[in-house]
Amino acid sequence: MSQSDLINKPELNNTVAENYLTEILREIQATPKEYWPNLLQMMRVFRESVTFKPELSNPSPSEIDAQQEKLLNQQHQALKQLTKEWLEEGEQEEQTETWEYLSQENNENPV
Repeated sequence: MSQSDLINKPELNNTVAENYLTEILREIQATPKEYWPNLLQMMRVFRESVTFKPELSNPSPSEIDAQQEKLLNQQHQALKQLTKEWLEEGEQEEQTETWEYLSQENNENPV
């Protein structure tokens, strides 16, 4: 079953993959549309960080470290941009709480 079938099919089988896809779609739908470009960028950076590219089939440890550092930097930049946009719009108190939570999580669980 293709992803488009899963999205368009009204009743899903209860497989783990279908449940994850449903949850991902719900999260996207719950995200304000003006933030979708940032969300898409973060998803792409994440996918690239967990997917091996063919040209990296036998990289040296230093190449792996450089690639991981580059991807981590891209993730941080995407998060900074999204945070900046959040801080520029919406309720200040809610944004401050969100920022504090994200900062705490980042400090407690560094990549």
